[in-house]
Amino acid sequence: MTQQQWGQPGGQFGRTSPTWGRPATAPGWGNPPGRPGSFPTAPAPAGGGSWQQPPAGRPRSNPLKKVLAAVIGLVALALVSLIIVNLVSNSDQVAYQNDDYQVPAPDKNPPPLPAPETKSQAVDWTQHNKLYDQTMPVPIRCELDPITAASTDAELQTHLNKLVACLMRAWEPPVTAAGYQLVRPSVTIYGDAIETKCGKAGGGNAFYCPADQQIYYSRTLPDAIADLQDSPWGPDIVMAHEFGHAVQARTGILISANGLEQLAGDDTEEGLEMSRRVEVQADCFSGLFLQASSRSLGMQQSDVDAIETIYVAIGDDTLSGNPDIEATHGHGDTRLYWGRQGMADPHIKVCDTFTAPSDQVK
Repeated sequence: MTQQQWGQPGGQFGRTSPTWGRPATAPGWGNPPGRPGSFPTAPAPAGGGSWQQPPAGRPRSNPLKKVLAAVIGLVALALVSLIIVNLVSNSDQVAYQNDDYQVPAPDKNPPPLPAPETKSQAVDWTQHNKLYDQTMPVPIRCELDPITAASTDAELQTHLNKLVACLMRAWEPPVTAAGYQLVRPSVTIYGDAIETKCGKAGGGNAFYCPADQQIYYSRTLPDAIADLQDSPWGPDIVMAHEFGHAVQARTGILISANGLEQLAGDDTEEGLEMSRRVEVQADCFSGLFLQASSRSLGMQQSDVDAIETIYVAIGDDTLSGNPDIEATHGHGDTRLYWGRQGMADPHIKVCDTFTAPSDQVK
C-alpha cells in the first residue's frame, strides 16, 4: 500500500500553546502565494480519506493571569532527593564540557528542517531518533546575570541571548553526534502581540516558530513568573523549553509529530496525546539543560524547589482548574515528571516520550 508522502515544511507551522510551546497554526507544508493563513489540501493518507490542513490557529487569552490563584493553592512538593545531579560542589576545579566550542551568531537564514517522506518514517523519527542514543554534556559553562521583574527589556534581551548561547553549547554535541545540524535561533522580545511566519501571537506567550526557526518571547511572561515564584529561573525554564522545540525541529521530531497529530485529528484523543508527547519532551529537554548548567549557574536546593513548582504551575489542569482535562500540554504532575527525568539523568533516551505509556503523558 502506498503511504502518504510528507512534504517539506513552509509557511504556517505549529500551534499556539497555552503557556510555552508551538505557535499559532497547524504544521504547514506551504501556503499558496498571497493567501496567508490558508492551507492546501494535502495528499490522502494511506488507507484512503482526505487530509485537509486546518486553518490558522486562533489567538488565545493569556493563561498566566490564572496561575497566581492556582499556585497559591499548591501543596508543597515532597522531594525524595536532590535530583539535579550536578549542583555546586566545594571543588574549584571543574572540567566543563564543550568549553572550546565557538557559539555561532543567530542564523536568520537557516537551512531547511529535515522532514520525513512517509508516515512510517515519521513514526521512526519520533520513537527511534538517533538523538536518543546520545548523552548530554555535563557540566557545561553558563554564566548569566539573574533576571528580576524589574529588569529592562534590554537586560532581558541580553540575558536570553546569552542563555541561548549556553543552550547551543549544551545541545551541539548530542545533535551533531546524531547526524543532524543545530543552528542558533534569534530571540525576539515583543509586547501585546506579534506577527510572525507562524501567524499572530498574543502577549504573555513564548514560542518557537518552525517556519523561520526563531524564538519569540513576550516581555509580559517573565514578570508573571517572577511575581509568582520569586525566582529568577522562570525565564530560563521557558527558554530551555522553547529551545527544546528547536532541537526537536532540527532532528525531524517536531514535523514528524505534528504530521502524525494532524493525521489523527488535532482535537481527537489521539491527536491531543501526540501534542502532549511533543510538549512534555520539551519539558524533559529543559530539565537536561538545567542539569548540565546547574553547577556554573550556582543552583541550590531552593532553586530546584522553585523550578519544580513552575512545572506544576503551567500544567493544563492547574491552569484550567479542571483536574480531568485532556488538553495539549499535560497535567502539572506530568510536566514535573518529565522535567525531573531530564534533571536526573544525562542520557537523552530518558526523554523519549513517544514510546511512553499513555498514562505518563496525561
